[in-house]
Amino acid sequence: MGFFTSMVSPFFSQVFIAINIDAITCTIKVIRIKRDRQVESLTKEFKTTENQIPMEAVKLIRRYKHSYPFTYVSVVIKTLSQGVVLQKDSRDFFAGNLRASECEISSSDTIRVFAKRSMIKDYLRRYDVIGGVDFLFSPFLLIDKNAHDLPTLGNNVYVLLQRSNIALTVVYKGVATFSGFFIAEGEVPMLNKEEQRPDIELKNFDELSLDEDFDEFAKIALDPSLDRLQTDMFIPNLDETKIVYDDMPKARIISKILVDAIKEYYQNPLYQGEFIDKVILLDACKLSDQAHELIAKELMLETVKRDIDLPDVLIEFAQRELKGR
Repeated sequence: MGFFTSMVSPFFSQVFIAINIDAITCTIKVIRIKRDRQVESLTKEFKTTENQIPMEAVKLIRRYKHSYPFTYVSVVIKTLSQGVVLQKDSRDFFAGNLRASECEISSSDTIRVFAKRSMIKDYLRRYDVIGGVDFLFSPFLLIDKNAHDLPTLGNNVYVLLQRSNIALTVVYKGVATFSGFFIAEGEVPMLNKEEQRPDIELKNFDELSLDEDFDEFAKIALDPSLDRLQTDMFIPNLDETKIVYDDMPKARIISKILVDAIKEYYQNPLYQGEFIDKVILLDACKLSDQAHELIAKELMLETVKRDIDLPDVLIEFAQRELKGR
């Protein structure tokens, strides 16, 4: 962040946008911060196809980026050829026979993660329509955060559940010993009707009072009149309908993936797998209770469900990264 930008940024809103595309749902979460106070929160779901950002979401994001110069967009990477960098015989080990030179590697205080560079490049192309993203986070960082925030005794499998993909890590005493990322192939069945939400009276979006930050940015003078550049804007949650899925077919696919992954952990001599004590499902897609029961039955292991709001975590990570710059 440049000197001029760092001087004037406290006078402007910081906007954090998280995008999560899963199955046929695109979820957008927006948080606006002004002078260390949250002045706006917005969550909206859009129906989508082919893992693309729908045009309604594109327009919403572009409007924020145009109106607020300090806007930061975050996503989670959802490609194969990614995981946790493991240590084998004092050497780095990358699943899938990848070489370090092929990968982007990111580190935190507690974990190192990787993803194949060519796949990252392909994945990010879908966000060109909004001018790209500012932060790209590994799903294994989300798992690691949960494992350390809510430590559980034993040798446990942490599973970040989404309808279109699964990331999992075996964690023992805070250290990852196995990881995998899997695409949950198959149809995404929906129930015949959508769940209707209470109607909300809204103005046309063009009529909403947006700050004039963008237009005023080039004219800034460091004087008390800076305060006039913003007035708090609160937009109600714009969700009018929620996409309702039939979770049982997907639960069977998830169960098979998890059973096969645990077999790989046990049987592959690279991992010298110890007995799994517990499976902790980090549910980012709000699977039904019946779906969770089916998964637990198929695994035949103690299973714990923890709800996780993926966009919230992405925004938290983005705020932390921004402070560290």
